[in-house]
Amino acid sequence: MFVRDPQFAMKAGRVLDLYARIFDGVPLADDEYVISSDEKTSIQARCHCHPTLAPGISRTMRVEHEYDRGGALAYLAAYDVHRAQVLGLCSETTGIDPFMELVDEVMARQPYALA
Repeated sequence: MFVRDPQFAMKAGRVLDLYARIFDGVPLADDEYVISSDEKTSIQARCHCHPTLAPGISRTMRVEHEYDRGGALAYLAAYDVHRAQVLGLCSETTGIDPFMELVDEVMARQPYALA
């Protein structure tokens, strides 16, 4: 890896400290959480034209390879770094509104609702 940013160690150190449950040199309390979020855009939504048929006696499973296009979606996910839990949602658009929907979904669940 060739790092070009002269401040890389400082910037990466802040993130790595959070992974180690440390913020500004102080350990995080049990009721403090580190959530990492990201989005994957332009996921092709495809639907098979016919259902998959389960294998039977003397017959292999049959899968239809033709599909209908269903447009493009975005997947937004929030990852709890220390509890290894992922919460996510699909959206037809990206931007602040879908992101806030994800934040609201995360904050409505335990243990984050108490934070």
